[in-house]
Amino acid sequence: MKTYYIKKEGIDDYVNRETKKKMRISAIGFFIFFILMFAFTYSYGVHKILMLPLAIFFLIILGVIYTSSLSQIKNLIDLTCFVFSEESVSKLLDKEQLNLMNKVGVSRNEHRYGVKFNQTIKFSNIESTAIKANEIVIKSRDYDFTTGNGKISIPKEIEDYETIKAEIIKNADVYKLV
Repeated sequence: MKTYYIKKEGIDDYVNRETKKKMRISAIGFFIFFILMFAFTYSYGVHKILMLPLAIFFLIILGVIYTSSLSQIKNLIDLTCFVFSEESVSKLLDKEQLNLMNKVGVSRNEHRYGVKFNQTIKFSNIESTAIKANEIVIKSRDYDFTTGNGKISIPKEIEDYETIKAEIIKNADVYKLV
């Protein structure tokens, strides 16, 4: 069994990449809402008054989301490790060391939505493994898109990334490499 952590010098790059993903999703949601508001207010002629303050409000909200996400994601990434054993791959989060904001968020997501931050995928349950530019994504047969359960993403900033990548390529049939 081998345990790997994110390299300290790579944490900032990984945090920025994950924050940009979160911001992209938030911006798309706000943009769709903005378009719907424009469509519903256009016929009344109110769009000329309403759209500028609404756009400023959305930009402020996106800024708040961005700044709060940086520290929260950094704390989560700093306390995450990946464990490779003879029969499974695991992603583990040390929940005891989380800051207060993340403890509340993790607890809420686990109880309300069923999100699992500690995940183990047995080799016999792997559906596919994809090697991407910035990460290796392992999905299990019971992968759930809405919660992310059943998916482990191993970032390129992990210790011995090239060794892990070579091991996965070498055992392509075990990992069901695509």
